[in-house]
Amino acid sequence: MTKEYCDCRNLAVWVYMPGFSSGDRPYFCDECVPRGCECNYSYSDVIEPMWEENVDWKWIEKDVCWTALDTKKREYPCAEFEFDPDGFEREINPHII
Repeated sequence: MTKEYCDCRNLAVWVYMPGFSSGDRPYFCDECVPRGCECNYSYSDVIEPMWEENVDWKWIEKDVCWTALDTKKREYPCAEFEFDPDGFEREINPHII
């Protein structure tokens, strides 16, 4: 089967599940996916995470709000994105030839 690709022509490993009303493609590679979203923020006025700062997590607002980081020290995409390391199969419409 044919895989979906990001606009940059890399394999799409992220898909924005709600889609886009503007007709834009919802598929992104790991480099192009939008990162950083309030849905991933943790609010704490008591303690910071137990992991290493700026490696596993970073402050969004010092002593108030932090977020986890991936292995490349990047914020995660919004929770509305689904990840598949093998990419996504392109759906073929049988009515289009």
